[in-house]
Amino acid sequence: MDAVERLLAIEAIRKTKGTYWYALDMKDWDRFASVFTEDALIDMRDEVAFGAGKTLTDPPSAQEALAAGDPAVSRGNKVFAAMISVALRSWKTVHHGHEPIIDIDSADEGRAIWPLFDYIDDGTRALMGYGHYHETYCRQPNGEWLISSMRLTRLRADGEYPRLGT
Repeated sequence: MDAVERLLAIEAIRKTKGTYWYALDMKDWDRFASVFTEDALIDMRDEVAFGAGKTLTDPPSAQEALAAGDPAVSRGNKVFAAMISVALRSWKTVHHGHEPIIDIDSADEGRAIWPLFDYIDDGTRALMGYGHYHETYCRQPNGEWLISSMRLTRLRADGEYPRLGT
């Protein structure tokens, strides 16, 4: 992969993540699902723990947690989109990503860390959150780069977590 191809891959990954945030905030669940591979592995354990005032220390791998039935880990773009669509059903959300660290590991694989700011509001509780998305990407046969795994971590949250599904 030459320098131009690498830069094109980085821009394609940026577009994928931008589409993710836009679709999430607009609640366009088909578009949201389309930025993930069909078998994407989604790990929200750090987010769940942070919301409960806890810190994960030495957790099992996401694959092990999935096999054990941990509800904070899911596999599949449509499964994740369905889960998020219920959780955020009536929330107002704003997600911003900033200056990612993107590495292209091969012609078809990449990874990124995206600094995150989000505002989430269920009408009675609101939260401003800060953290990072840790993701891997896979280039598809059509040339599109999709998220193949995602883990969300929090550094700080100001306010109260909205209630799920409200």
